[in-house]
Amino acid sequence: MSTSFPMPYSIRHSRRAKHLRLVAKPEGIELVVPPTVSESRALAFLQKHRGWAERKLAEMRSVTPESRPKRGLQNGATLPFQGREVPLVVREHAGRRTYIRYDGHFLLSIPAGASENQDHLALKALFAWTRLWLRDEARSIAERHAPRFGLYPRQIRVKRMTSRWGSCGPMNDINLNWLLAFAPPSVLEYVVVHELCHIRHRNHSFDFWALVAHHMPDYSSERQWLRLNGATLLRRFE
Repeated sequence: MSTSFPMPYSIRHSRRAKHLRLVAKPEGIELVVPPTVSESRALAFLQKHRGWAERKLAEMRSVTPESRPKRGLQNGATLPFQGREVPLVVREHAGRRTYIRYDGHFLLSIPAGASENQDHLALKALFAWTRLWLRDEARSIAERHAPRFGLYPRQIRVKRMTSRWGSCGPMNDINLNWLLAFAPPSVLEYVVVHELCHIRHRNHSFDFWALVAHHMPDYSSERQWLRLNGATLLRRFE
């Protein structure tokens, strides 16, 4: 961990990384660097986003262990649903099924006596609920954007994905990462638009990004949100 910069940071070179990325950790900022990016360019990226990094570190230092929200799936935890922390209430019931509902907060119902397997059951129920919710949200977004340029997907599916936020297959099937439910709504819209535009352009050419901009002129802020927060979100339920 280097302290030569105005804040502590470390550099992690990653062969899998496609973009520069900042990850806020209690001990400092981790700068994830792709193979094609020089260290000087990486440090310039850190300098450019210094304000964000300082805010994130200040937030972490101001939160005490007692006040920090629980990050698991236990009673009293919070989930970053649509980018804002939402309480999770857990209760036991006499049935055999584990299920989750949302009404301004998440209510997780688990079978009595199943507390030892609660995290596993809770994550399974959360995925099942989120998959349906996110599919409906994504369909609504697609219905708003598709008619402008005839970008109609054959179907939209929500899946567990370890390193991607979305994909568009050769038959125009769009797959979305279920964790997009825990990003701000505009980020979900950006990913849906991104994949819709791949129906026309199967690459990331100038024409592709121009088409994205036709749908979301300010898409760069959502793209940047994923670069800065995506790694943390992908690890949320590990």
